[in-house]
Amino acid sequence: MQRLLSFTVLVAASLAAQAQPAVDVSRSTRQGVDGSLAARGATQFNGSQLDAVRRGNAVSDGQGNAAARRGGAFTTADGTQGQRSTQYRRSDDGSVDASRNGSVSGDKGSAEGSRSFERSADGEASGQRSTTATRAETGVTYEGSTTYTKGSGFSRSASCVDASGATVTCGSAR
Repeated sequence: MQRLLSFTVLVAASLAAQAQPAVDVSRSTRQGVDGSLAARGATQFNGSQLDAVRRGNAVSDGQGNAAARRGGAFTTADGTQGQRSTQYRRSDDGSVDASRNGSVSGDKGSAEGSRSFERSADGEASGQRSTTATRAETGVTYEGSTTYTKGSGFSRSASCVDASGATVTCGSAR
């Protein structure tokens, strides 16, 4: 939710700074007599400083099964590009799996991240998160990950390497 808000603020700020941008919004919803629901939406923005698109859809069968997907991408006038996608599925037995992936790259560097979560019908749960970021100025790359397993807790790891592949102290390349 916080990242969606950040993306929305970025688009709104760019809208305010641009003259006569083009915005296209489409939405549709369909509900079945059986309680099923299908919805989709898309927003496309084209301006002098930013091009962005966001699409999503969700379906439910009215029996406790649901799935949703959402994705977005942007390109700025200076060539910075980014994308993000999210998927979610819930079954009538209570099991859930969700994932999110995103990346950004520009003249200051690049970053990508992913996260996932799974919960089985019997209540077992696990998740993981990973991030890789490279600073263009120094070539230092940070790689970090966190995993979670219900009953075992969290495990974390982080490392940094310079452009030659040598291990360096994270945060030393400021």
